[in-house]
Amino acid sequence: MKINYKDIHKLLILKSSNYNELKNQIFENGIISLSKPKIDFFSYVVKTIISQQISDTVANSIWINFCKYFEKNIPKFEKIKNLEWLEDTALENIGISQKKKEYIIHFYQSITSKSLNFNLLKNNDEDEFKSRLTKIKGIGNWTCDMILIFFFLRLNIFPKNDLIIEKVKKKLCAIEHKQIDFNKIYSPHLSILSIHMWKMSKRIL
Repeated sequence: MKINYKDIHKLLILKSSNYNELKNQIFENGIISLSKPKIDFFSYVVKTIISQQISDTVANSIWINFCKYFEKNIPKFEKIKNLEWLEDTALENIGISQKKKEYIIHFYQSITSKSLNFNLLKNNDEDEFKSRLTKIKGIGNWTCDMILIFFFLRLNIFPKNDLIIEKVKKKLCAIEHKQIDFNKIYSPHLSILSIHMWKMSKRIL
C-alpha cells in the first residue's frame, strides 16, 4: 500500500495545533517521506555501525572508503568473497575503529551461520526485532531504531536513546511551557516526527 506522506504531514501539523513552535517547525521542514535505500540489509547495517558516535562527515568518509572495494561502489553481501576478504581487505585501512570492525565481522558471521534470518526479521514487530538483533555484539537499540526507520521504513519508531531527540523534546516543552506527550499525540507516525526533530534541531538547539 502506497503511503501518502502529504496527508501525514497535514495530520502532524493538525496534531500540533496547541504547540505553536512545534507546529511552525514542522511546517518549515516541509513534507518528509521515507524511501527504500539502494543497498542491501547487510550493507545498511554496516553503514549504521560505522556511523555510531562519530560525526556525519567522518562516517561518510569511512563509508566511501568501504564502498571502493565493491563493483560500482555499491556494497553487496553476495559480493563478499569470504570472511578473510572482509576482515583483511574491505575493512582494513578505511579509518574504522578495531571495535567496530569486530562488530561488523560478528554481524557477517551471524548471517553466514544463519543464526540471523532476514525474512524473519522483516516481519517482526519492534520488540521482537530488537530482541533478535541486539543479541549481536555492537548492535543496540539506537542502531535497531535506525534500521527500522530507514531500511524497513517503519512509520512509528521513536528512538529513546537519541541524544538530539531528547534535547529537542526538552527544548520544545520549555518553549511551549508545558509537557508534551509526544508518544501519545504523534503515534502512529513517530518515525516522521523523529526526522522532523533531527531537522529542526539545527534551528532550535
